[in-house]
Amino acid sequence: MKNTTTSSLSRRALLQAMAALPLTAPLAAPLSAFAQAAGSGRIISGFAAGGGADLAARAVVDKMRETLGWNQLVVENRTGAAGKIALDAMRAATPDGRTLLIAPLVTPVLAQLTFKNPGYDPARDMVPVGMVGHFQFSLAVPAAHPAKNMAELVKWLKANPSSANYGSPSPGSLPQFFGIMLGRAIGVPMVHVGYKGGAHMVNDLAGGQIPVGINTEGDLLELHRGGKIRILATFAPKRTPQMPDIPSMVELGYKDAVGSAWYSLWTTPGTPSAQVSALNQALNVALNTTLVKARLFAQGVEAAPGTPQELEAKRLADIAKWKPIIEASGFKAD
Repeated sequence: MKNTTTSSLSRRALLQAMAALPLTAPLAAPLSAFAQAAGSGRIISGFAAGGGADLAARAVVDKMRETLGWNQLVVENRTGAAGKIALDAMRAATPDGRTLLIAPLVTPVLAQLTFKNPGYDPARDMVPVGMVGHFQFSLAVPAAHPAKNMAELVKWLKANPSSANYGSPSPGSLPQFFGIMLGRAIGVPMVHVGYKGGAHMVNDLAGGQIPVGINTEGDLLELHRGGKIRILATFAPKRTPQMPDIPSMVELGYKDAVGSAWYSLWTTPGTPSAQVSALNQALNVALNTTLVKARLFAQGVEAAPGTPQELEAKRLADIAKWKPIIEASGFKAD
């Protein structure tokens, strides 16, 4: 099976990512008879090929297939309805552990808070397999912006409140709510400008059409390195390995302007616990493999092996975190 993740990354970026990671031996424990039974499976992605969720799935799929002893494990893209089409396909599948869903934070968390009726309940319709990895968001300004750091940007925003606009990839995305958090922290109401995709927002940011943009590190980093924009801070709890020279909002004194997003794997309701355990173990083997970690790292994702219980606890914790912020914003997706 052709490895599309490797082909989507430059050899140089992958080698740099591998060099930055500590060597960790993969987990090695016997798997259940289910895992060793030859067969095929699929990981469904509700987002376009080449996007973050799709690439995260492709980073782990080959190692998981190898560990499970299956003939085939493929990534299947079923886009639309903010990931719900893919989720419906997963939850309607036979509960045999051979159909999984790769889901970003929006599916098990944000959709529950921004839609009046999202059409599914993660506690009922999504069986957690495990976390794949965390990724972070950053704030950037155009290269020509007078602010060279966050202190200068805050001063500029206070002096120009009518220009306190910020762009995000889409209405209802985490970057929109990061802007609300930041505005509260600095005492300047920030006006949100939602785009139809991160590429459009980043293009306008680089062109100076908006003074501030918030997006994933992965989508901003190359333009920052190329001098088209300037990243001033990350919303991560601390400086990230991808950008060790960029301070965190916490470090700068904005302790409430912090958060991250993640990709995770889920399976069909009714899947036996032994099969879920085997899938979780295969995922963790992949995430503890140096090459898989490097592929994720090159996409701005930090591998995060763990248990299904830890994933469910994180889902509930993030709902509690974002609910008051989203409710205060008044945003509704429908």
